[in-house]
Amino acid sequence: MIIKYILPFLFLATLAAQEPIDQPAEILDPIAHEPPPPAAPRPVLKVEVPAENIIDSQTIVKDDQTIIVQQISPVELPPIPIPTEPTPPTPEQIAARAARIANAPKYRTLMLSCTVYDHQHTLITWTSQGKTPIEVFKAWSNVNFHYFNTIYRFKKNDTIYSFLHGIGDEDTAKAAARYARFGRTYTLPHIPTLPTDPATQPTYQIIQGNPTAEDIAPIKGLHEIYQRHHTTLIS
Repeated sequence: MIIKYILPFLFLATLAAQEPIDQPAEILDPIAHEPPPPAAPRPVLKVEVPAENIIDSQTIVKDDQTIIVQQISPVELPPIPIPTEPTPPTPEQIAARAARIANAPKYRTLMLSCTVYDHQHTLITWTSQGKTPIEVFKAWSNVNFHYFNTIYRFKKNDTIYSFLHGIGDEDTAKAAARYARFGRTYTLPHIPTLPTDPATQPTYQIIQGNPTAEDIAPIKGLHEIYQRHHTTLIS
C-alpha cells in the first residue's frame, strides 16, 4: 500500500517507511452483501384465566381491535427470596480485572464524508477526535468507498472502530453537461496521480490538515482491508 502526503511545502513524501511497525487492520464482522433474514414473528401471548377466577369482564371494540379487560381474583405468588450477601473479590480477581481493563482495546466511532468521482476516486473528509479545536482532514483515494458498505466494525492496532460513512457520487461528464446548460463552466477537482489498480495498490493522499498517526490509522486500516479482502468486497 502506498501512502503519500502533501506537506506544507507542497512536497510529496512517502511516509510508509517512516511509520513505526503497526498491526494490520482486521474486520470484526462477516462481510454480508445481503440483508439478514427477517426475524421470526414473536409468538402471540394469550393468558387463559379459569372462569371461576374472573370477577368481572368487559369487552371493548375499537376499530379492528377487540380488547378484553378482566378483573380476576388475586394470584398467590411465591415469596421473593432474600438475596445473599455478595462475596468480596479476592486480590487475584481484582488484579485480573485491572489487567483486563488495561489490555482492553479503545473504542472509536469513525465517521467519514465521501464523494466518489466517476466510480474511481473517493474524496474523503473526516475530523480529529477528542481535540480542541477540531481539525478537518481531506484525502483522495483510488478506492471506491462504496465497497465498504458492508463493513461495520474493524480493528486497527489497539482501537476498535465503528464505521459510519455518508457517501455520494459525482459523474464529472454529467456535471459538466449540467453546468453547460446554464451557461456555466464545471471545474474538475484536482485529483492527484494515484496507482490505477487499487486491488494491488490501494493508496490515499492527504490534501488538507496535518493528521497524526492516530488520525490516519483508520484510513490506513480501511485500505489494508480493501487490499486483503478486495475480491469479497466487490463481489
